[in-house]
Amino acid sequence: MEKRIKYILLIFIGITCFSLLFLFNTILLQNPEPPINQNNGERDVKQYSVENITLIIDYSSIKTNEKFENINLTNYETTAYHILLNCCEIVIIDYDWGIYINEINGVGVGWIYTINNDVPPSMPSNYFNLLDNDTVKWTHV
Repeated sequence: MEKRIKYILLIFIGITCFSLLFLFNTILLQNPEPPINQNNGERDVKQYSVENITLIIDYSSIKTNEKFENINLTNYETTAYHILLNCCEIVIIDYDWGIYINEINGVGVGWIYTINNDVPPSMPSNYFNLLDNDTVKWTHV
């Protein structure tokens, strides 16, 4: 009888541990959702391709500024991050919430981007979807 109680107790402990592990993994360790575009209309949907994009790299007098024109992006790789990735040598830090640009063409730390000279977006560049004829400017601050 005592042996039977031990087995029942072991089974109960095993089921409890498995249940707690499942609960911990599904509820407490959920991946954070990517930033939500706040009512950006067409920008809410990632485009398969975008055309005629201009990229400006403003090094703030550290070195000569660069300008790349008539760039086309395809295969849903059409964000402000992808245009930079296609034209420059970059160093990034990949956080769960998005990609942080640490260095562009050897100039490090302190980069912000704007689209069409508007206020800088409040989201990481790998979530900001581009549209045809956009101008992306990365500025070292």
